[in-house]
Amino acid sequence: MNRRIIVHFPFKINKGRAAASQLRPQKIIAAFEELGYEIFLIEGEAADRNHQMKSIKRAIKSGVHFDFMYSESSTLPTLMTEKHHFPTHPSLDFSLFRFCKKRHIPIGLFYRDIYWCFPENNKGVIRKFMRYFYLYDLYEYNKYVSTLFVPSFEMVEHIPYSLKMPVHELYPGCEVKTPNVEKNNSKKNHVNILYVGGIGHHYNVSMILDVVKKVPQVHLTLCCRPDDWKGAKSEYEKYLGDNVSVVHKSGKELEQLYAEADLFCLYVRPDKYREFAVPFKLFETIGYGCPVLASEGTWVAKFVKQNRAGFTCEYSPKALKALLEQLNAHTEDIKLARTFVSQIRNENNWEARCKKIEDVLLNINEL
Repeated sequence: MNRRIIVHFPFKINKGRAAASQLRPQKIIAAFEELGYEIFLIEGEAADRNHQMKSIKRAIKSGVHFDFMYSESSTLPTLMTEKHHFPTHPSLDFSLFRFCKKRHIPIGLFYRDIYWCFPENNKGVIRKFMRYFYLYDLYEYNKYVSTLFVPSFEMVEHIPYSLKMPVHELYPGCEVKTPNVEKNNSKKNHVNILYVGGIGHHYNVSMILDVVKKVPQVHLTLCCRPDDWKGAKSEYEKYLGDNVSVVHKSGKELEQLYAEADLFCLYVRPDKYREFAVPFKLFETIGYGCPVLASEGTWVAKFVKQNRAGFTCEYSPKALKALLEQLNAHTEDIKLARTFVSQIRNENNWEARCKKIEDVLLNINEL
């Protein structure tokens, strides 16, 4: 008997974007296929989703069996995912949820984020208006979803709604990679730190740049988009020195950077959001077997300490400088951390994530 599942995304998957919200669906689809599932995919603009849903409903009515349905929320409210963001198809996606529930098809939904709950993200009339649509999503999930998957249990505490369904953690996954590239000899006597990501207000890197400048035995590679650097260069230029490189790479080009890195930097200022946020980059880094540098007071730091997957310290120049000097003097600690990271890679790959979804949804009646 063929194993079939419905995989639903209330938006169009953009394969050209490197954002986690676009990469994750592609990884999930590929992993389910690796597990041997025939996937009936729903994604795209509303008209496309409507056509796909009608086809699936016809198949179910004709007797085709589906093991379960897996869905993911958008970063926007479900009713506002069209390009124009107007709720022109208010019942489209949830009609499928209702249809599947009536036919006893378990539904698991990954609830991506709750940045909309925080006052600083609700400024302006439009943002305040959108809040009601986010709450409407939760209202509909409560009616139809069998199990809610979340990035971390800590996030659930901030959801402004009483959830009726069971909740399970579902971290991002990783791809196990071993880049076949040689270390750059010009950096071999340094502890090499890699930072990949934004450098705007929410990702201010001035403190770590300032500390690295004072620890010449450490080399930092700052990888960001060219436009981001253009906008921030005047702010960060004063921190640059011989032990800082600024590069603009992406995709396969990152393999060289990860191969040269001793530590990946997720050292950021702690705040309420970062107490539960689970960065996609954390697990990408684990896939490369690279230890992580994280700041205390973040969810990342908890994970790193529990898995001995790197190093953590208080978010302060003094604490960071002391840690970097210690690691430079005891590079064997970094090698040991790399060993632990390598040991947890397979249990954190995308296939393992989909196996968890499978296990939860196929045993939904036992919960």
